[in-house]
Amino acid sequence: MARKPLEPPPVAALAAAPVRVPKAAQLIANSIREQIASGALSAGSPLPNETDLMAHFAVARPTAREALRILEAEGLLEIVRGAHGGARVRTPDVGAAARHCAVLLQLQGTTAAEVYEVRLMLEPTAARLAAERAPREAADILDALIAEEERAVEETTSLASLTIRFQETLVDVAGNPTLALLVRLLHDLASRQTSARIRPDLDEATRIRLRRRLIRAQRAVVAAIREGRGEDAESEWRRFLSGVRDELLGGRDSRVGLAPREPRSSTRRGVG
Repeated sequence: MARKPLEPPPVAALAAAPVRVPKAAQLIANSIREQIASGALSAGSPLPNETDLMAHFAVARPTAREALRILEAEGLLEIVRGAHGGARVRTPDVGAAARHCAVLLQLQGTTAAEVYEVRLMLEPTAARLAAERAPREAADILDALIAEEERAVEETTSLASLTIRFQETLVDVAGNPTLALLVRLLHDLASRQTSARIRPDLDEATRIRLRRRLIRAQRAVVAAIREGRGEDAESEWRRFLSGVRDELLGGRDSRVGLAPREPRSSTRRGVG
């Protein structure tokens, strides 16, 4: 029996999924972005002036300017106005990228408990990697930060910023840039938790006790790192983060900086 020839899809089906053609400015921005990412354009490198960009890409001035504005908004270019100005490549800001992702997670209703769940997956691993890859160098850097923390133990703002520095430095010395980016994203969310006052009932004596416990935990993990005991460093930091989670959240699963969300329904997840 002969097979029937395939029939072309109805026009209505094609119309339901239109093809989006990128704007010329976006294509130009993509081209320049790829050159920055590949290293062909390094930080500080000047871009050709608008006239040269127009000639190279065969576009009008408004299109060239829009492409530059796209890259400026992404933090990849610095544009100086004036007769002696122009566009120069900037070093991408990891912190800015993390803040954008953090806002997205907040809008999706990420809870404080979920943030700590992921932190417990990532940060203890960073402690182990630091112990395995550069134990003495990493320990020296971290010990210097702890000394600063001890001098600021009763200064809430100073110690909070130093604590974030310690945690991010711990990840930096692990030597994995991807891990560092993810942890910075989580720390941005954690700072939103702090501003949201997840546990407003904590008195000053309790806060100081928590800060001293933080420093003791940091000393324990740094000692394990210095001696190259990766598994011990990992378990020490996991134990500390678990305690902080329980102390700060107090069993609550509140949204970061927002009111508690309703439980996720199966229909929202697309499950029948």
